Amino acid sequence: MKLAMGLIFVLVGILLIFGIFTGDTLLNAFVNLINYWPIILVFIGLSILSGVKGLKWLRYLNAFLTVCFILFIFFWPSAFLSGSRTVSETTLLKTTEELTVVEIQIDLPMVNIRIEAMETAAPLSTVAHVDHTIRGANLKIEESGSSTLKKWTLKTDSSLSWLTSSTMVLKLNPAYKYIIKLNTAAVNGSFDIAGLKVEELDVNCAVLKADFKVPAVSNSRIEVKTAISNGDIFIPKNVRAFLRATAAIKNVKSDLNNTGSGEEYIYESAGNEYNTNLSFESAIINLKVLR
Repeated sequence: MKLAMGLIFVLVGILLIFGIFTGDTLLNAFVNLINYWPIILVFIGLSILSGVKGLKWLRYLNAFLTVCFILFIFFWPSAFLSGSRTVSETTLLKTTEELTVVEIQIDLPMVNIRIEAMETAAPLSTVAHVDHTIRGANLKIEESGSSTLKKWTLKTDSSLSWLTSSTMVLKLNPAYKYIIKLNTAAVNGSFDIAGLKVEELDVNCAVLKADFKVPAVSNSRIEVKTAISNGDIFIPKNVRAFLRATAAIKNVKSDLNNTGSGEEYIYESAGNEYNTNLSFESAIINLKVLR
C-alpha cells in the first residue's frame, strides 16, 4: 500500500511538472480504478503470501505488478469513456393512463448514456424507448406511482451488479413532463434535452463526463453531485441560466456574459423566456458554458 501511494504521488507530480496532467487524465484513472478495482485483492493476497516461508520472492512480484497497475489505470484509454453507444435490445415504457409527470430513475453501476427526444411522433401510450446493452446482466424495470405521476426504475437483475457496465439510449416522448434521476458510480453521458420538458434532472455519481443541452421549452432544475465533474453546458438563446458550482478545485470557462459572482454564475438571455437552475457539487469541477 505504501508503494502504491508513493507511486501515485510521484506520477502525479511528474505529470504536473510536464503539464500533461489534466482533468481527463484523472477522470480516466478513476474510471479504470472503478472498473478494475478487484485486482487490488490480488495484490493483498500476494502480500499475505509473501510472509510465508519460501515465498518471499512474491514481494518483488507484487511490487512489479503494483507499478504496472498504477501505470495502467492512468494511461490505458478507458473503453467506457471513449466507446460508442451501441445497443442490442429495446424496451418500451408504456402507459394507459393520462399522466402529467413521468419519473425515470436509473440505478446502474456504470452507464454510458444518451438522453434525447424521440425523432418521430409517438402515441401518448409510449412514454419512452429504452435502447440498452448491459454486460453480464439483464435490465430490470420496476413500475409504481399514481394516475397522474408514474415512476419507472431501471436497474440490473444481477446480484453482482457492481461488476456490470451499461450502455443506454433513452428516447423520451416530448408530450410529457419528466423527472430524471441517475444513481451510479460513473457516468459518460450526453443529455440532449433541449426539446424536452425536463423539470428535474438529478445526477449522483463518483465520476461524471457529460454534455448538457438545457431544456429550451420549459423551466428546469439540474443538480449534480459527484467527486469529479467534467463537461460542457449548452444554454439555448431563450433561457436564462443560474449556475452554482461548489468545489475544492474548480474551473468554469465561458465566453458568455456572467452577471453573478463567487460560486454563482448568471447567464442572461435575450428574452428570458425560461429559467434553468444548475447546481454542481464536486471535489473537482471542469465545466465549459456555451450558447
